[in-house]
Amino acid sequence: MRQDKMLKKARFKEQKGVKILHVKGEPYEMGYQHGYLLADKIDLMINRTLLATAAYVAEQTGSDIKRAEEMLRIGQEKAEPHLPIEFKEEMAGIADGAKDAGSDVTLEQILLWNTNYDQWCVYCHPHYWQCNGEESSDPLITTRLPGGGCSSFCAWDEWAGGDGKLIFGKNEDNFNMPEQLDNRMMVIADPNDGFGHAFLTYPGMIGLDGGVNEDGFEMMTQLSSMQYESMEGCGIAIFTRLLLTHASTVDDAIKTFQDHPHCAGIAYHVADAKAKKAAVVETCSKVVSVRHPMPEIRAIWQTNHSNCYSGWMGYSGYDMVADQVIVNELEDISTVERWQNSLKNPYNFYVQAPSRFERYGQLIHQYYGDITPENAIKILTDRYDPYTRMTRPKHLPSWTNNILCTICALYPDFAYKAKDPLGDFKAHIAKYVESRGLS
Repeated sequence: MRQDKMLKKARFKEQKGVKILHVKGEPYEMGYQHGYLLADKIDLMINRTLLATAAYVAEQTGSDIKRAEEMLRIGQEKAEPHLPIEFKEEMAGIADGAKDAGSDVTLEQILLWNTNYDQWCVYCHPHYWQCNGEESSDPLITTRLPGGGCSSFCAWDEWAGGDGKLIFGKNEDNFNMPEQLDNRMMVIADPNDGFGHAFLTYPGMIGLDGGVNEDGFEMMTQLSSMQYESMEGCGIAIFTRLLLTHASTVDDAIKTFQDHPHCAGIAYHVADAKAKKAAVVETCSKVVSVRHPMPEIRAIWQTNHSNCYSGWMGYSGYDMVADQVIVNELEDISTVERWQNSLKNPYNFYVQAPSRFERYGQLIHQYYGDITPENAIKILTDRYDPYTRMTRPKHLPSWTNNILCTICALYPDFAYKAKDPLGDFKAHIAKYVESRGLS
């Protein structure tokens, strides 16, 4: 009887090619609905995609698959004590719902799956966190991965046309691991305690990297790898859901980051459509810094490198850039000019496409007064590289992290060897565009 009552509150459908899961109730109920309705798809994530993550970590660290799986397990165990109770209950509901629908996935697998992107982030660069809890080590990387392609911007007031809306857009450039893109979905959550909200994610995962709530608050994330990282904290899915469930304002968001420990280096772009305020909160496991829009500029944008550098774009405070020197192989950050020149080295294989940050500034000024949802999509799909002054052909991957890396990203395939039943596969980073107009 209780099962029927819970499931009546939920539904899963496809609308205009978008898979949409509606869940409602207490955290455990929402999780149970999720797990029961998507049990077959959760099986794919656990028994295919999670194998791909182990293969990725093995390649990045020069380990074998068995060692990589152990590293992932240790990372999950480090993160678990920091899970807010509401989300641990939701994950327990997912496991129970999937089990009752005929799946054999366990709570331990669901907990591990929900650290997937945080562990991807800490192992995606050559100075990665060590699973025994030590800080950054000497580089042992075997594959030089191209930089991240996530980026976002927002604009409001006269910059967006003066019609009372705040326009917010993001490219979500996650690795296209096996089975994921076909199962990407939107979740519309109506919790008993907190704001109703929407976000994108994958089956079995309680969140990913951004969304919007009914009070007009929106947030998105960008990987911004730092020297100081740890799995002993909250990751992108947890912060996404914390903010969307409980935050109304930019100040609410900042306090949330100050009140909870964090793991990987991430820049969180947050906006309040009612107050027409926005900021970028740059985090690592040790520090939280906040960059606000420049005076008289009703827009802010972010890519995958830190911009919290005193004297740059009106920012003052702790220089997060200093924590990226070893990660991004920056030559000299002693002045703004030298830092910017270090970012532009065309054969730097670690810095994550700073040309995109410069291009956002150009386009946001170009579309001043006319940043509509339609023009937001044009900005997000732009393929012009201001460093080389060339436009990347639509189906040509970037050459390096600083040659033909554009807002609309496409990187080469990398080959991996996973355990059966997955086996060999290829994966790359490519863009997924979102844009919204919020009033």
